[in-house]
Amino acid sequence: MQTQVSQELLKIISYARDEAMRTGDYAISTDHLLLGILRHADNDACTSLKALGVDLAELKTTVEGSLFRPTGIAYSEADKLSFSRSAQNTLNLCIIEATMAGADKIFATHLMLAIAGSSGSVGLGYLKAMGIDHSSLSAYMKGNGLLSARSVDDQENAAARGMSILRIISSPDKIAS
Repeated sequence: MQTQVSQELLKIISYARDEAMRTGDYAISTDHLLLGILRHADNDACTSLKALGVDLAELKTTVEGSLFRPTGIAYSEADKLSFSRSAQNTLNLCIIEATMAGADKIFATHLMLAIAGSSGSVGLGYLKAMGIDHSSLSAYMKGNGLLSARSVDDQENAAARGMSILRIISSPDKIAS
């Protein structure tokens, strides 16, 4: 079974790219991926974090506080962005999370679990301070049926067909906005 990238994840990664540009960073980091999840907001990862007692606005403020540079990056320079090594590892981990869950597509929940299983990000530090780690997040998501395969409409299937995480990692400027 080949795990595909969902439209939801494509949108989150596009938001992460925008967040990197907004914060003035040419490297899309794991914290930018988390900001992408938070910016998307209408996903099971945010629902899970809220249910576990996370104040999403405070999490966003904390992460942004560590990322902002004096100036942002112009959209004309979007092709100069790349994923940091930690973000690449996190995206690879989300494939594993989706595969272990038996999902046919990678969703925000899988990315959030990958972030929770990574290291060195401000967002992860915030979550750990709140008592949330990979195990507690995974238990909540499994207990609420948020990790298993989900049916999607034909439009999403067509849009995501052929899109792989490796293609996303190698060409972050090609992600549809």
